[in-house]
Amino acid sequence: MFVQNNIPLAPLSTLRLGGEAKFFISIKTTEDLANALEFCKKENQTFFILGGGSNTIFRDSGFPGVVLQMQIPGIRCLDANDNHTIFQVGAGVTWDHFVEYTVKQGLAGIECLSGIPGSVGASPIQNIGAYGQEVKDSILKVECMNTSGEIITISKEECKFRYRNSEFKSGIYKNFIVVSVTFQLSKSTPPCLRYPEVQKAWDIFNEENPSKEIPDSERRNFQMEAIRNLVIQLRKKKSMVLDENDPNTRSAGSFFTNPILTETQTNEFLKTAKNLGFENPPVYPESPGFKKLSAAWLIDNSGIQKGRKYPGGVGISENHCLGLINIAGTTSALLDMAESVRKSVFEKFSVQLEMEPVVIP
Repeated sequence: MFVQNNIPLAPLSTLRLGGEAKFFISIKTTEDLANALEFCKKENQTFFILGGGSNTIFRDSGFPGVVLQMQIPGIRCLDANDNHTIFQVGAGVTWDHFVEYTVKQGLAGIECLSGIPGSVGASPIQNIGAYGQEVKDSILKVECMNTSGEIITISKEECKFRYRNSEFKSGIYKNFIVVSVTFQLSKSTPPCLRYPEVQKAWDIFNEENPSKEIPDSERRNFQMEAIRNLVIQLRKKKSMVLDENDPNTRSAGSFFTNPILTETQTNEFLKTAKNLGFENPPVYPESPGFKKLSAAWLIDNSGIQKGRKYPGGVGISENHCLGLINIAGTTSALLDMAESVRKSVFEKFSVQLEMEPVVIP
C-alpha cells in the first residue's frame, strides 16, 4: 500500500473538477483495502471510495481525508452452461470493458448498458440503467468489505435494488465497500429492445444488414455486438460517451434522475401540465402506485435550452439537456447551475428534480 499526499482530484473525475485529496491510495487487492482502512483509523481520517469518477462531484476545496480509488482487477468465470454464464468481476474493472467482453461472447443482460462510464464496483450502488435495462436484473450477489476489514457477501435480495438506488447508496450497507460483483448473463435471451429508440435503430439496422447472409452459428454474436454498437451510437449523439474531442462529454452523465411520483402527485402534475398547454407529457409506469416522469422533458419544457451557458464557465450540453457540463469552471458554479435548473422546473411544474451524481463533502 502506497500513500500519496495532495493529489489533484479533477483528473480523476469525468467533470474534471475539484481540488486536492489530502491522502490518496490506489486499492488493487482486498489486502490493500484492509490496510488502507487501518491507516484511516490510525490517522483518524475520513475516507471516500472512488471508482471511475463518473458519478462524483468533488468540491473546489478538495477532500480533507483519504481517497481510496478501487482498482481491484479480474473477470473470473464461475460457471457456464447452455443457458448462462456466471462471472465474478473485480470492483476496479472498467464497466464498459466488462460489457464489451460479455457481448463478444453473445451474452445478454447488460448490452444496453454499453458506453456507461465508471467501474464495475459502482454499478450496484446506484443500480445503473439505460435503454430499458438495469444492472440489478443481472446481479447475483455483491462481495463487500465492512469498515472492520471483514469480507461480507450480500445477496441480490438484500441489496433491495430500486430505481437508481440500493442499500449501498442509501441504506444499511452505505458504509460497506464493494470489492467484487457476481453477474449471471444469458446465452439464450434475445437482445433487449424494450426502449423505443433502440428498437427503431435496430429496425433500420436490420433493413440495411439482412441477417440471412450470416451463418446461424455466428448470428447471435453478430446481433449482440450490433445492439451494443447501436446503443453506443445513440449515447454518442447525446455526448454520453466519454470523448476527449467532445467538450460536451465533460459531465457526470445524466445529472438528474427521473422523478418518481405517487398516483396523486402524478395527477396533480398532469393537471398543471394541461393548464400550461401540454396535453400528453410522458408518464411511465414504475412500481405499484408510482409513476415515472422524464427529467429531460421537464427541463426541455421549462425554458432551458441545450447549449445554454451559465456564469462561472459551466453550461448545458449542446446535445442533451440532462448533461450539465464543465467548460472551464468550478464545482461551485456547476452546483449553482444545477440549483437554477431545479428551481426553473419546480416553478413551472411543481416537481422536484434530484441529483444523480454524489457531491463529496
